[in-house]
Amino acid sequence: MDKNILNLFSDDEIVKKVQIKLPKLFQIAELESQRAGKVGMEVGSIRERIIVSLLIYSS
Repeated sequence: MDKNILNLFSDDEIVKKVQIKLPKLFQIAELESQRAGKVGMEVGSIRERIIVSLLIYSS
C-alpha cells in the first residue's frame, strides 16, 4: 500500500478527527436518502463518497 495511505490510518490525530465526524456525516446521509421513512439504497454510495472525501481532506 502507498506510504501516505498507511500514514492516514496510523496517525492518531487524523483517526480521532475521522471518528468524530464519521457518525454525524453517516446520520446526515441516512436522513438525506430516506424515502417514506425508509433508508434508500443510495445511502451506500453516499457513505462511500463521505469516506473518500474524509481521506482526501485528511491527506
